[in-house]
Amino acid sequence: MITNSFTQRPPRLRGEKSEFLFTTGRSQSSEYLLIVKEPIKKFVTWFAGCKMLALPWKILSIPVIYAIESKGGVILSYDDAGRRQVIDLIRQIKRESALMMFDNEAYQIFMAVTRTKHIAGDLAEVGVYRGGSAKLIREANGIKTLHLFDTFEGLPAVEAIDQPQFNKGQFAASFDHVTNYLREYKNVHFYKGLFPSTAKTVENKKFSFVHFDVDTYESTRSCLDFFYFRMNRGGIILSHDYTSAAGVHRAFDEFFSDKAEPVIEMSGTQCLVVKL
Repeated sequence: MITNSFTQRPPRLRGEKSEFLFTTGRSQSSEYLLIVKEPIKKFVTWFAGCKMLALPWKILSIPVIYAIESKGGVILSYDDAGRRQVIDLIRQIKRESALMMFDNEAYQIFMAVTRTKHIAGDLAEVGVYRGGSAKLIREANGIKTLHLFDTFEGLPAVEAIDQPQFNKGQFAASFDHVTNYLREYKNVHFYKGLFPSTAKTVENKKFSFVHFDVDTYESTRSCLDFFYFRMNRGGIILSHDYTSAAGVHRAFDEFFSDKAEPVIEMSGTQCLVVKL
C-alpha cells in the first residue's frame, strides 16, 4: 500500500542534520488508509487552491513550514506548468512501481536526460530495481538507445564500508516484471547479471547520460571505471546515494581526485559529473 509520510533519510556523512522531505513510501497500514487517502487528497488540493481560503491557508502553512525547516528540512516548489507535468509523471511512476527516491531527485534525473539530448551517445542505467527510474529516463528521451544493467538478484557481496546499511541480496527484483513493465518502449536493452561482466557488448559505445543506483563502493567504482572514458564531452554521470552511502561517496571522491571534473553534490542524496 502506498501512503504519504515524512521520511527521515540516513544521517549525512559529515555529521550534518538529517533532512526531512515529504515523500511517497511503502507501508503495511490498514486498508482503511487506502480508502480515505483519495478523499483527503482531493480535499487538501481543493483547500489549497480555493481563492476564498487563500489567507487562512497561508496563515496555517506558516507553522508547518517552520516545523519542517526547524528539522533541517527543505521545501521545494515545482508549481509552474512545465515542472508540474514532470512531477505528475514522477508520481504516476511511483504509483506503478517502486521508485525509491524523492520527487526532486527523480526530477533531476529527468532534466539531466532532457538537457543532454543534443549530446551524441546512448543512455544507460546500472541498478534498475523495478524499473521506475528507467521509465523516467525513457520518458525524458524516447529516441536514444537505453541500456539497463542489473543482477535482478539484489546487491552483490558488500564490503565493511557498505555495512550495516546494505546487505547482499538486498533490493532484488523480478527480471520478468521489469521487462514487462517497460515492454512498450523501443530501443531498450536489458543485461542481467553482475556489472561490468555484462557490458561486453557495449564496450565500443559512447554515452551521453548514465545513472548509477548501485549503493556500494565496489559497484560504484566499477561503474566509474567503465563509463567515464566512454562518456562524450558534455555527457552527464548522475548517481544516487552520494551523500547517504559511505561507499558511493568514497568511490566518487577517489575516482575524481586526479581528474578535472568536479563532483557536484545535488539536492537530495545525488551527485552529478559533467564530462569535460
